[in-house]
Formats: sequence, C-alpha cells, structure tokens
Amino acid sequence: MDQSFSERLKQLCDDYYCDYQDMPPCPVSSYTRMNSLLGGTRKPTMEELVKISEAYDVSINYLLTGDELFPSLHRLKKKEAEKILSTIEELRPTPDI
Repeated sequence: MDQSFSERLKQLCDDYYCDYQDMPPCPVSSYTRMNSLLGGTRKPTMEELVKISEAYDVSINYLLTGDELFPSLHRLKKKEAEKILSTIEELRPTPDI
C-alpha cells in the first residue's frame, strides 16, 4: 500500500511514542505546523524535510516516497542498532601488518 507523506510522518510519531513513551519531537516551527503536516493539509518545505529526517533518523527519500533500501531501520532501537554495528565491526577483516 502506498502511503502519503502525512501517513509516513504519523507512523514515525507512533513508532517514537511506542519506543520512548514520550511525546514525539516537533522538528518544525510549531505544533500547529506539525499538525497541518500530519493532517496532510500542508506540504513540508525542504528545511522541514531536513529537520524531520534528522529528528526521526530517516532519509528524505523515505519521507517523500516511502522508498528506502532498508525501510524498517528507522524502527530499530538504539541498542539494537549499536549491536548490529558492533557485529559488523567484529566481522571486518583485520589488515595484514
């Protein structure tokens, strides 16, 4: 199912709340503006896309299209991501000295 920007933003907010049991970040100028983005009545500016991307740790491409090489990565908890990165680092071959 193809989602709109507002649906993806709602999902990111829901995921954030489920993970942290706290109010999702409001990376745009105001909660009124955030509500208009969530409601689909306004489109985000480029500056807002950058701020939302940084706040929710997703790409701008994901926000705009829903297309992501690894679409579920934004749902990883920090400790899970650190464990994956640590495992990758352990698997890296050591250079011959």
